[in-house]
Amino acid sequence: MYLFRVYLIFAVFCFGSFVVRAVGVSRNLVADSDFSKLEKLPDSFSVKKSKNTNILCKKRTDLNECTAVVIPLDPLKEGHFYRFGVSVKTEGISRDFAEVCSVEFYEKGKRLAVKTLSVRKGSRDWHEIAMEFSPGHYSYDTVQIVFYLQWGVSGSICFAAPFLQEIQSDPECLKRENAALDPAALPAAVRPHLEAMRDAYLKRIYDGAVNDPAVATERCRRTEWNALRRLWQTAGEFEKIRSAVTVSPEFADVVLGTATAAEKVLPRAASFRPLPPELSFSAARNERESQQLIVFPAGRDLKNVKITFSDLKDAGGRVWRDAFRVMPVGYVDIRSGAGADYIGFWPDPLMAHLDGVKAVKAGDAQSFWLRLAVPRNQAPGIYRGNATVSIDGKAAFRIPVAVRVYNFELPNRAMLPLAITFLTKEKHLKQWTDLLTDYYITPDNLYSLQGRQERAYYYEPDFELLAKMKRDGTLNHFNLGYIDAALDDPKDNYGMQFQIDRIRPRYEKAKELGLLAHAYIYGCDESGSLKESEQAAQIIKREFPGVSLLTTAYDRDHGTTLPSWDWFCPLTPVFEATLSEIREARSQGKKVWWYICCAPGKPYPNIFVDSPLLEIRLLMGAMTAKFRPDGFLYYETTHWRLNGRQLPLGDEVFTAWNCASWDSTYGDGLLFYRGPDEIPLPSIRAEGFRDGLEDYAYYEILRGKAEAVRKTGKGGTWLLKAEEALRIPETLVKSLSVHTSEPAELYRWRNRLAELIEQMPE
Repeated sequence: MYLFRVYLIFAVFCFGSFVVRAVGVSRNLVADSDFSKLEKLPDSFSVKKSKNTNILCKKRTDLNECTAVVIPLDPLKEGHFYRFGVSVKTEGISRDFAEVCSVEFYEKGKRLAVKTLSVRKGSRDWHEIAMEFSPGHYSYDTVQIVFYLQWGVSGSICFAAPFLQEIQSDPECLKRENAALDPAALPAAVRPHLEAMRDAYLKRIYDGAVNDPAVATERCRRTEWNALRRLWQTAGEFEKIRSAVTVSPEFADVVLGTATAAEKVLPRAASFRPLPPELSFSAARNERESQQLIVFPAGRDLKNVKITFSDLKDAGGRVWRDAFRVMPVGYVDIRSGAGADYIGFWPDPLMAHLDGVKAVKAGDAQSFWLRLAVPRNQAPGIYRGNATVSIDGKAAFRIPVAVRVYNFELPNRAMLPLAITFLTKEKHLKQWTDLLTDYYITPDNLYSLQGRQERAYYYEPDFELLAKMKRDGTLNHFNLGYIDAALDDPKDNYGMQFQIDRIRPRYEKAKELGLLAHAYIYGCDESGSLKESEQAAQIIKREFPGVSLLTTAYDRDHGTTLPSWDWFCPLTPVFEATLSEIREARSQGKKVWWYICCAPGKPYPNIFVDSPLLEIRLLMGAMTAKFRPDGFLYYETTHWRLNGRQLPLGDEVFTAWNCASWDSTYGDGLLFYRGPDEIPLPSIRAEGFRDGLEDYAYYEILRGKAEAVRKTGKGGTWLLKAEEALRIPETLVKSLSVHTSEPAELYRWRNRLAELIEQMPE
């Protein structure tokens, strides 16, 4: 994953939950969609007629043969959205996912980007594969559609009716929805400002430049418009409780709202719920739980906006101080190219170094992350207090707060094995390792010694820290060192001696400190050289007994081809597609993890800045509970070197941080930021990561209690309810690509788990 991407290839296998929000598409931009104008074809291709339809067929028996059929396309429009697909029929495809059709962009013969469709292993009758994409901001002179069968894959495939269509908006729909907005329902203090926002939006959409990517994206996705319509509703609903929470009436043009910790609130296309009469939190002991409070000034700029919490008290008068940490949400700019539903500022960094926001402009929605930290020894019960919103030193609003502490405790570390990279040594290293630990991440480096090199700036195992983490119960897993595939030359133990000599002292130290149960050796990152990878594992296993070997090498049998490796880690879609192979591998004592990186793309969950925040929480929680991977790997958390040395974040929430990754993703390999003097700062995606692991802990705690009760032969109704809750509902997660988009569905499931844990019979 690290240092391997030249082009980002999104492989899309089905349309899944990626919903088209526009209502129309253009004509087919593939001029030769019936393959009638193709000239001389490669020997492995042929055009046949079936039921008055031309079909293009490709068959490969020689795995070293690599040919393709190319159809030129006219230039595509930057920032516009397109739907690209083809009907296919496959027979005997030998790989889990085989790339078969692409739209490719070139500049002077150099490929700049590619959007790729794939098929699954085996044989399937005619079906459509399709994706949506935006061309991005590349300067290219050639675009073409290419038909092929990925190199090294045997089998045959037939193509029919390829299409590429621009997704177009419906102006009549916009007019109807605009007519339905009722200004009279708005509070008088915000009415002229929201009307002005609507008018400015409509002018921009109707009159905006055709080549403006932000306008083109909005015309297609209508993210900003849908948020504006919801804002009108939220303003009206908040007015019903305004008097109950108002301290200073002068802020009548300010709207307050909330969002869960599983949502992203765009500051300039803000969709959020109205403030409820009381902010309610629920959490177990030793848990972190958050919500967002949104401050939206409709009519004027605000200065020095802060949120503070009082002490909390339970019914018996017990005082809980400093329960909350308030972090203003910062924003990073997303440009075209990633296929995002909105181009502009997205929420991500948590500005933990700020105690407030010095300026909030009229029309911007500023989110504040309210993070509750429940101590391990906190008594269960209901605690109450209030939150105060201050503006320029004056208390403006005061909101009642209630916190329910459940009568059970979460462990100090994730209940799922993790292998996550913190690549380079950073200034304020103690602060960094403390922050990583707070997010369930053991400071670790998958790539130490990669390429048979030592890099002075790489983070290496800190055995004093690891021993302390073991004592504290926070230690997960750590890597003793990276191993490359063995070389053909037997010299220096087939090239393995360099890494053996450097892993040896680490191995002995881990053994001395009793840490080997937490140690692993990683290697052969996404390698297709299976013979050489297996030879490397054989050599290393002889040298370091008792340590598991982890790889992302492309052994889709998870141990049949590479028997000397212990832990296998495919991409999440490959995991889902090889469940029978995983069962067989586990029967032979192997463990099978899963991972994400700059792939997969939509409709699979990932942790990009412009991905729904709910996705990573579901992946680490409910999806892990449903699919049962043996661990999770993520290749990097501080990968900002891609864009040069960036200036640390300061006191401006609208930041200049470039979080672009590789070719067309944002935030891949970057979960943390640098603040002033390079102190570490978290992100809302890191919060979603930990929240998902906490959801998984709820599940595992209930599963353990249900098993204990089952062994007693008792349990009755409680056991039946627990077993029902442990079956992940399809309304929450049906598959990796089909799942809920509603945070409320997740919270209902989580709360049900908590209630059953508390209700466990004695």
